[in-house]
Amino acid sequence: SIVMQIVDIADAMIVKRLFTLLLDLGVVVVTTSNRPPEALYEGGINRSVFLPFIDVLNKRMSVVGMGSQYDYRIDRAIEAVNGRTNKEICSSLPTYVSPSNGESARDILEEWFADGGGSTRKEVVPVAMGRRITVAKANDTCGWFDFGELCRRPLGAADYLAIAERFSTVLVDNVPQLGANTYNEARRFVLLIDALYEARTKLVLSAAVSRDSLFVGFDAIVE
Repeated sequence: SIVMQIVDIADAMIVKRLFTLLLDLGVVVVTTSNRPPEALYEGGINRSVFLPFIDVLNKRMSVVGMGSQYDYRIDRAIEAVNGRTNKEICSSLPTYVSPSNGESARDILEEWFADGGGSTRKEVVPVAMGRRITVAKANDTCGWFDFGELCRRPLGAADYLAIAERFSTVLVDNVPQLGANTYNEARRFVLLIDALYEARTKLVLSAAVSRDSLFVGFDAIVE
């Protein structure tokens, strides 16, 4: 499987050529997307050049709408604070803690981090195309990040995949409520969850609000 992200016209044209070539060769293509074909690269610069490809998708592929606004990726990646814990581990620690400034939030994250083993250190994680990500707090199997480090910087799918492959557990602290004024941060956050989900990496969040209140006014992101 391949993870693709369209962020500019160059990405859009690469995806257009790739899919067109595969379909012309008779390759059976199965793909999933957060958006229907009509909404791909929506609002992008020079999108008119990309529009003919949307017609190709609709004509040559069977588009199936999932018909649900519930994001099961998030449900699998993190657990709600309602007494449930991660089903894949024996720990009784929650994987979603709110509020992030609560008295016990820091202690819970510290316990998760200690479970990663080894000494605490700063680490550099290699990313595709020779890039690198600096992790301020890491140990043998766990990386601890502030939300801003991951989602307020211009990172993409390749960065998140590198993190997911390096660590078996990822802690993200200080996750804010995400609304219309934090569109880019929310989009990157969903990409991060996708990458961790695909790699079966445990995600532990410390957030300002409960999981049900994390996204507000963001139906366009979770489709």
